[in-house]
Amino acid sequence: MNTFKLPPLLTIAIPTYNRAQLLTQCLNALLSQCDDDIRDNVEFLISDNCSSDNTAEVVNGFLAGDISIAYHRNSENLGADRNIANCFIKAAGKYVWVFSDDDFLLQGYLKFIVQALYQEEWGTIYLNNFWYTDNYPAQTLLPNCVNLRKINNPLDYISEVSYWTTFITGNIINRSLFIDVEYIKEFYQSNLVQLSWTLPAVFKGKPNGIITDQVLACRADNTGGYKLLKVFGKNFNNVMMQLIAAGLIDKRAKRIINRNLLSNFFPMFLNKPTDKFESENTFKVMIPVFWSYRSFWVKIFPVLFRNRYFRNVSVQ
Repeated sequence: MNTFKLPPLLTIAIPTYNRAQLLTQCLNALLSQCDDDIRDNVEFLISDNCSSDNTAEVVNGFLAGDISIAYHRNSENLGADRNIANCFIKAAGKYVWVFSDDDFLLQGYLKFIVQALYQEEWGTIYLNNFWYTDNYPAQTLLPNCVNLRKINNPLDYISEVSYWTTFITGNIINRSLFIDVEYIKEFYQSNLVQLSWTLPAVFKGKPNGIITDQVLACRADNTGGYKLLKVFGKNFNNVMMQLIAAGLIDKRAKRIINRNLLSNFFPMFLNKPTDKFESENTFKVMIPVFWSYRSFWVKIFPVLFRNRYFRNVSVQ
C-alpha cells in the first residue's frame, strides 16, 4: 500500500552565498532546538548561490546528521533576489520562513513558534529582533512561552510593521495562500523580491500576528553594496504600485509605509552616514518619489540641505 507523507507545517529556508562560518552558526542555533516533534513538522532548506568558499562542505556535514535538510546549489550565481525567491518557491511547508544566514533564533523559541502556527490560520507573522555587533549573544534563560499578538485589520498590521516587511528573517508567510508564484519573477531586479509575497500575505483575508518578544539576534552593519535610497525609495514604491495594480494589496498601505520610511528609516542613514552603500544623488533620487509627502519636506529636506546632499555624493 502506498503511503503519503504530509507536507511540513513550516519550511525554514536559508539563502546563502560565501558565508560558511555564519551559516554554520545559524544552523547550529536552529538545529539545536529540534526535538522529535519539531523534526516531524519543520523542513530545512538551504539555497546556495554557487558559493566559492566551503559552504558545500559545511552543509554536507549537516546532511550527515539526523535532521532532514534539502540542499539546493545553484549552478551559477543567480543574484540575491532570485536566490531568495527560490527559497519561497521551492518550500514545501504550509508556512515559509526565509531566514538570513547571518541571523540567529534565540534558544527555546522554535518550539513555541511552531505551536503558534498550529493555533491559527495566519496570513503572516512578524518576529521582533535586537541587533548585536560582536559575538552572537548566547541566551541563558529559556522562554516559557512566546508572546503573540493577533491583528485582524491588515492596515493596522502594516502601520506597526511597515518597512520591516522587507526584513526576510522577521516574516513568516503562509505559503498555502499563494497558488500562483509565477508573478514573482517580475520583481527580480528590485532588490526587494520578498515584498512580492510578504505584502500580499498581509491582505489575504487571514489574521496577522506580531511576536513581541525579541526572538531574533541580528548582526548590525552587515549589509550594503547597493543604492539604499533607490532601493527603499524608487524600487520599494514601484513594487507597491505593481502589487496595488494587481489587486494584491490595499493602496493605502503605500502611503502608510512611505510615511514611516520618511519619519524613521531614511533619517537613520542620513543623520548617521555610512560608506557601506553605493554613491547616489540623494535629492534627485528622493524628490520624484516623495515630493507630495509633508514628512519629506519636514524630516528629510532639511537634512539634505544641511549636508548638501543635493550634490552628487554618497550616503557617507
